[in-house]
Amino acid sequence: MSRVVYGKKTGRASLCKDFEIRLNEEGQMISLKNRTDVYQMEWLNGKEIWGTILAPDELAVRVDRSFTGEGCLRETYRFQNTSPFDVFVKRDEIGIYTTFPDDYQSAETCMKQRCHVHAWCGCNTAYLYGLRMGGEAPHLGLVLTEGSIDGYSIVRDESKSSNDRGCLILHPEAFHLASMETLTLSWELFWFENREDFFRRMRRYENVLLVCAERYITFPGESQRLKLIYGGGLGTAPDALPVHVIRNGTSEMVFSKTDEEGLSFGVEGMPEEYGEQCWEIQYGPYHTTAKTLALPEFQVLLKKRCAFIAGKQQYQASDSPLYGAFLIYDNEENRQYYSHLSDHNGGRERVGMGILLARYLQKFSDPAVENSLRLFRSYLYRELFDRETGTVYNDICRNNDQPRLYNYPWAAEFFIEIFRLYRNPEDLESMYRALMAFYRNGGQKMYAIEIPVADSLELLYENREYKKREELLACYRRHADFMLETGLNYPAHEVNYEQSIVAPGVDFLLQVYQATKEDKYLEMAKKTAADSGTF
Repeated sequence: MSRVVYGKKTGRASLCKDFEIRLNEEGQMISLKNRTDVYQMEWLNGKEIWGTILAPDELAVRVDRSFTGEGCLRETYRFQNTSPFDVFVKRDEIGIYTTFPDDYQSAETCMKQRCHVHAWCGCNTAYLYGLRMGGEAPHLGLVLTEGSIDGYSIVRDESKSSNDRGCLILHPEAFHLASMETLTLSWELFWFENREDFFRRMRRYENVLLVCAERYITFPGESQRLKLIYGGGLGTAPDALPVHVIRNGTSEMVFSKTDEEGLSFGVEGMPEEYGEQCWEIQYGPYHTTAKTLALPEFQVLLKKRCAFIAGKQQYQASDSPLYGAFLIYDNEENRQYYSHLSDHNGGRERVGMGILLARYLQKFSDPAVENSLRLFRSYLYRELFDRETGTVYNDICRNNDQPRLYNYPWAAEFFIEIFRLYRNPEDLESMYRALMAFYRNGGQKMYAIEIPVADSLELLYENREYKKREELLACYRRHADFMLETGLNYPAHEVNYEQSIVAPGVDFLLQVYQATKEDKYLEMAKKTAADSGTF
């Protein structure tokens, strides 16, 4: 293991402006708080201590920590080759733990004491953007000021399942050190109020190069233009600094105009091949990376995706309960995969592939895709759905070892789209029964994804099922009223706190508002979107 030396050893708390930090006897930072924070959130949390280092034995590491004149906390990591031989360090061979608190307790705890971490590791430009889950400042940011970071990995506490979102480990770009040579990596941490404030503060640093795309996804006929926003002193004389841009290994013509924010450059025409476009940008002494995506026409893309589902992902052995199922497909192994355990089974979100095929066939004729969809419909009715009770099973053989309410809206959406395609009354009835079973089994307190409020009510009305429409609308009202009572203290579902249910909750409230025109649902949707910290 590498020898690590810390520049300051004290167990007492240190203060500088709004920072309050505490070190252990070895000099490792074990606590970091904002002393003005009314919730006194602890920003260090994980199985490992902040700044724990993974490195080859040949490298000695010195860690120094200080406060800047602007009130930022600066950390510097110096890696020295103490062996008599050259050391070539591969990517991911060195790692530094940054233990932001990203795990799920109760909703109340998460909103005040936990954060989402947005990471960008773009070589000389790298940052971590720690946003408190409730959206209330102060938030904590980290910006690289010296060196290069080009990747990160995540280590999770598997004993906590999905309630632990993992600890970030930052990885420097691969490098080579001669004997006794040193490489330095340095960053600064600072408090910020919101996204705009974070990027404003970030632009003070000279090494920062932010690449923004006019379009991150381009289709045929659309040109690609990017803007380079530079930081610090680099912005004073852009014409004097060379700019080099390489896309997918090929040098590109760049530099078109400069404004007060940065310089913008473009590439004429579309790339020769569709897919990911990897950009390398060198501006003066600093370099960074960016990625965009080039796709064919949407109709072509849609057709290829549906053909792939029908041709590659549908299980064809007629003697198996999986006959007709859409399965996970491993593109590296070129084979299907199934496991009865949780998210790899034959139900759940795989029903979404059937929804896509049904919607596609409403617009386009495709016999192969239609045969595939008919086979899947038979599979779903046989293995995953009970026509009488409306029960949506978790896996084949009508298995409900893990009853899962998330499955019901997926099934209802499928029945909606296939009813629109074939107008079979059985599918409309199945939609109604699946949604009523959802509410009988506790759906009123469930923030499920894509509950088809508007579509279900519309179809029942159009087909003169007025009583069923009123019954379902009453369920939707009770569900929305529960959301009003709950506020931002979201109930636990598959994990203790699900930030991903905020958007479905807003969507549901807006749909109920459209159906009822009652302002209370609209106001709650606005409040949820504004106060959750997700939007």
